[in-house]
Amino acid sequence: MTEQVQQPDPLENEILEFKFTVKQVNMILHILGQAPYMASAGLIALVQAQGEPQFKALLEANKAPENG
Repeated sequence: MTEQVQQPDPLENEILEFKFTVKQVNMILHILGQAPYMASAGLIALVQAQGEPQFKALLEANKAPENG
């Protein structure tokens, strides 16, 4: 019986870009939150790290002009 050696995927470290609404990201985070911590914590942290600056920019851009 021969054992097959699995070759690494040459594309596995390439960056992909996705676009989601805030609602969709919250749904993804909610679903990941249901998964075991060891399986999901790293991915949750990545989503939060990439999403936080974008979300803050959205909040700033959508601020109502101050009455003065």
